[in-house]
Amino acid sequence: MAVVQYLERWLAPPLFAGEEEKTRQAHLINLLIRAGLILISIIFVLLPLVTTSINQTRFLAAVVALLICLVLAKFSLNAGWVHETGHLISVVLWITLAITTVAGPEGLTGTPFISVVTLTPLVAGFVSGTRVSIVITGLNWALGSMLVWLESSGRLAGNSGYEPLAQFLALMVMFSALPLLVYLWRRSFNEAIEQVQVVNQAQRETAAYRLQNEALEEAVLARTSELEESLAREQQLAGKLAQALALETELGELQSRIITVVTHEFRTPLSIINSSSELLQQFYERLSPERRDAAHGRIREAVFYLNDLLKDVTLVEQTQRERIRPSYQTFPFSLLSQQLSERILRDVTRPHRVTFQYAAKLQTPVHTDLDLLQQIGANLVSNALKYSDDKTQVQVRFWHDEHQFVLEVQDEGIGIPPQEQARVFELFYRASNVDERRGLGLGLFIVQAISRMMQGQVNVVSQGANQGTTFQVYLPLASAGEQALI
Repeated sequence: MAVVQYLERWLAPPLFAGEEEKTRQAHLINLLIRAGLILISIIFVLLPLVTTSINQTRFLAAVVALLICLVLAKFSLNAGWVHETGHLISVVLWITLAITTVAGPEGLTGTPFISVVTLTPLVAGFVSGTRVSIVITGLNWALGSMLVWLESSGRLAGNSGYEPLAQFLALMVMFSALPLLVYLWRRSFNEAIEQVQVVNQAQRETAAYRLQNEALEEAVLARTSELEESLAREQQLAGKLAQALALETELGELQSRIITVVTHEFRTPLSIINSSSELLQQFYERLSPERRDAAHGRIREAVFYLNDLLKDVTLVEQTQRERIRPSYQTFPFSLLSQQLSERILRDVTRPHRVTFQYAAKLQTPVHTDLDLLQQIGANLVSNALKYSDDKTQVQVRFWHDEHQFVLEVQDEGIGIPPQEQARVFELFYRASNVDERRGLGLGLFIVQAISRMMQGQVNVVSQGANQGTTFQVYLPLASAGEQALI
């Protein structure tokens, strides 16, 4: 019993009086250490089942090194060296996995390299911050470059059917987004902590004013006017407290939903990449050219989807905090339509299915933000391609009337049930007939949010399921100030 109590005290996170930030970081690192000890213990038990005689010694050495690192990190954390502990974990984890990667024959295709490029940026960002995560990502680029050189020069066997350089670039470009996820998580976490501090401060101020009011009531009953002013201040503070609590709740729920949904959504494309890579690695010579191209296509689409997913999550966060500000420029109608068409085609996966219609010689000036307009068009066209048959075309039209520029996207896809059309612009909402098609319900929310920022509106027209859908975005030709002058 005494041993159990000692272990519980030893594993508990340290507290630092008057140093809230240090205590919070210590809790995070302690949580990682405890989880790591449990995970490594499980791996140690299962090691004979998941290794071979060739790599068992190397993997055992790596597990032992990581176990020793976590134990030393726990002693360091309990001694009060919080930042040093974070750096120790980041450095030892990367060095151990890097040595395991270089010492083995797997090269770019092996579990050690995949582990080092995925785990080390996340762990480093978790315990040491975004900058360290970026540095670790840079080291991973260097490690991968060395493996490419070793495979290309014949010093490393390599089991992949890909060219080493192409495989290296594909893996690194995909996983270099991890520091961005770490940055978004840490920023949201810090902002949530700040909101809690605002709430606590408001509570303390409210309690102080209440005590002051009680003392004034007991001491001077005649000072009615002053008491009324004090009560008004108390109500104002209570209102601020309610607003802060509501904002904190809303941000917390949004953060939780985004983390949960994005984490779940990452699994499918990563599984596609993994399964397609294994298929090419194990059966490359036996696969027909068509099946090889299909596997490569699935990998490209999965990477493209992950990139769009990260971009949409960032846009949702920016629109929720109203951090997007249109930057207007004036374009002739024909030039705007041409540039917008080219940009949309670059942003979608099947450009051959998209056709554009607009008056190529019309020179009417349009005052707009081309980048935001591109985002609107790309989201609508991507949705149209996703929810319609590969044999059909998506029609994109640009025109204008006396005061408005109109962007219309029409497809022949699955349509939207009439009773659900009013909700398709809600965050995370997806219609009931989308079946197994991937998506988070972010695209139309972003379209409507950007359109409102540009003083425009979005209309949806659909006769129902399997009747196709048409989206129309109406934006003013001129800014509000220019319209007033007209």
